[in-house]
Amino acid sequence: MSLLRDIMQRLAANRSDAAAPVPPAAVASELASYRSRLRTCSKPMLDYEWTWLHQSLDDLELCRNHAPMEEAAGGSQRVQQLLDQARTCLRAIQEECEERRLTPVRQPLSVAVGEHAWEVSNAAIRSSWKLDGQGAGEAPQAHP
Repeated sequence: MSLLRDIMQRLAANRSDAAAPVPPAAVASELASYRSRLRTCSKPMLDYEWTWLHQSLDDLELCRNHAPMEEAAGGSQRVQQLLDQARTCLRAIQEECEERRLTPVRQPLSVAVGEHAWEVSNAAIRSSWKLDGQGAGEAPQAHP
C-alpha cells in the first residue's frame, strides 16, 4: 500500500514527479505485507483503512478524470495501477472482516492522507478513530 500512500502524498504536496511502473512481484509482496498488517488490526483500525481506501479511490477517480492531475500522478497507466491496487486492498479488508464476522464501515471522520491506521501520527485523528493503543503488532480485540 505504500505505492498508493506515496502517490497521495505527492498529490497533496502538489509535486509533479512521475512515478515509475511497479513490477508485479513488488505489488504481490506489498499485498502480502498489507494482509499481514490487517490481521493485527482492531475493528476501528479496519474501519479507518476502509474509509482511507475509499477516499483514496475517490481521489484517484478524480485524477483519472482531470488530465493535469492524472499527469501529476504519473499518467493514466500509473493511475489505473493504483486504482487496481486500492481495489485489491479493499477486497483484502473485506476478506479479513468476513473472517472475523465484521462489517467494514466508511466513517465520516478525518483520515491522514499518507498514513495507514497503524501509522497515524496525528493525536486528534487517533483519538477520533479510537486508534490509541492499537499499534502494529498488537493482537486484534475480540468483537461480537
